[in-house]
Amino acid sequence: SEGLGGVWRSDDAGRTWKNIGLKDGRHIIRLVIHPRDPNTVWAAVVGHLFGPNEERGVYKTTDGGKSWKRVLYVNNQTGASDLVMEPGNPSVLYAGLWRVIRTPYSLESGGEGSGLWKSTDGGDTWTNISAKKGLPKGVWGIVGVAVAPSNPDKLYAIIENANGGLYYSNDAGESWSLASSDNNIRQRAWYYTKVFVDPKNENLVYCPNVGFMRSRDGGRTFQSVPTPHGDHHDLWIDPEDGNRMIVADDGG
Repeated sequence: SEGLGGVWRSDDAGRTWKNIGLKDGRHIIRLVIHPRDPNTVWAAVVGHLFGPNEERGVYKTTDGGKSWKRVLYVNNQTGASDLVMEPGNPSVLYAGLWRVIRTPYSLESGGEGSGLWKSTDGGDTWTNISAKKGLPKGVWGIVGVAVAPSNPDKLYAIIENANGGLYYSNDAGESWSLASSDNNIRQRAWYYTKVFVDPKNENLVYCPNVGFMRSRDGGRTFQSVPTPHGDHHDLWIDPEDGNRMIVADDGG
């Protein structure tokens, strides 16, 4: 329900919850928690789906959610579609921004504001890296991004674009190459568009979509892995054991 939006916090292992802000952001796509300070959190806020609003983009709290500061904002139609931290290094973050407008009868994904951003100071300032060598030209839509836990210089970005697909970087985002434009990882982009990397193997990549798509060669080829239900939207991989996962779908 949009009326229950914002960030929620539990201090008793999930038995009870309280809202700690960003209610008008409504849709929080990702939370990133500082590895050594649980009171420092970054939030990727999509914002309203059916109209413009100001509370969207990337927000940061350093007091456990008592207050939030907006640290990345483009315009009132563009929210954050993804947010990741370089593993173990809270100074470096990457964010996907997405301009999207929905109506009861249409969805317009992409336009001015969509792109890929990087911060090297803990999210206080950001640089738009969407024009880096190798990334697609023209209108961008939704963006998903991941950092390989075993190699912080290895990035993946899945990008909605006329020449979209899965891109990779071997130099922390300075230059990029297209790994795959397989339709099985880019169909219905507004509904999926996420990428995840195995904790120990930088070439083992997952792109949840209608099928649960897995690549063993750095995203060049993908195979569908059988799962109980289709329409895969999110994935958690145990950082200590890449064979242990939790996948989220809309199977009810």
